[in-house]
Amino acid sequence: MFKTKKLILTVVLAGLTSTWSLVSSAQEVSEIKQVFTSQPAMLAKNAPVMAIASNGQEMVAVGERGHVLTNNGVDDWSQVIIDTDVLLTDVEFYGDKSGWSVGHDATILHTTDGGSSWQIQQQIPELDRPLLDVNFVSSTQGFAVGAYGMFYSTIDGGKTWSKQFLESLLPEDDVEYLAEVKAESEEDYQFEIASILPHFNKIVALKNQGLMLVGELGLIAFSNDLGKSWQRIDNVYEGSFFTGLQLTSGAILVGGLRGNMFRSFDNGVNWSRVDLGNSNSVNDIYQLRNGDVLVAQNNGTLLISTDDGLSFTQHSVRKGQDLMDIHQFHDQVWLAGSKGLKVMKGVK
Repeated sequence: MFKTKKLILTVVLAGLTSTWSLVSSAQEVSEIKQVFTSQPAMLAKNAPVMAIASNGQEMVAVGERGHVLTNNGVDDWSQVIIDTDVLLTDVEFYGDKSGWSVGHDATILHTTDGGSSWQIQQQIPELDRPLLDVNFVSSTQGFAVGAYGMFYSTIDGGKTWSKQFLESLLPEDDVEYLAEVKAESEEDYQFEIASILPHFNKIVALKNQGLMLVGELGLIAFSNDLGKSWQRIDNVYEGSFFTGLQLTSGAILVGGLRGNMFRSFDNGVNWSRVDLGNSNSVNDIYQLRNGDVLVAQNNGTLLISTDDGLSFTQHSVRKGQDLMDIHQFHDQVWLAGSKGLKVMKGVK
């Protein structure tokens, strides 16, 4: 079973893919590891797909073994061969040409031609950890987040990525502990900060240049200055959050383990539980152009809300698979998951 949209898929696909600061550049990557290209796969569109996005002209999907797929027709997916075979966990475009994808080995890929070709901006195999989400707030400023509090930022379109340690997201006891360790040994301090933070599963762009981080151990955190500082919201839920979204109304939804979903109408000050009617983990939340809200879950469950995320009903079930991502492209709604890519019926 897929525990999260991205991280626990590693366990499920352990036999299929390699498992999961430095500032790295494309030139430095060749010095880090031997390059392994993705391999052509006749049925790549039916293999596990983790994320899907569009550049306005066509869709791009990413998944296991470095699979990158493009589509500009009803079901005409073509594979793009790239210079890595790691599991890719997310993809995003800013504009019609520039896009980024992230994955295992702290990999960050970039395209300048809408997804027809991809270049490695960063890859750190010795780190042995996955990046799980990428989000750009402008053509030059973006963020990539992942396991054990990995947080990278760029202000030059990814030519350089800087790693940050978000100490403000730690409990006070951990902050005091790190101060003691640092006073005794810088080496031990560096070792501790590499794993002390929870997994960051998703970074969400909010209105008015805000950002939200959600992750393991009930993590919900907000930034009002584009990531320079963060404030953690406590006591909402102790389990993992895997995804979040701000709706056009301004309401914020977060969802995660065992079907736990919460909604805030006041920018994260107060939260109310949303009853989904099941205990399937929530992997993605997506708002359609007509305002309806879709939720992708484990066990093939797709939910729909017509009241701004206040309540949900079951729309469909795709048995034997886990749904990981949703994307609307023109008059079609696409689902990505453990059994590949499918058009959703009955919703536009």
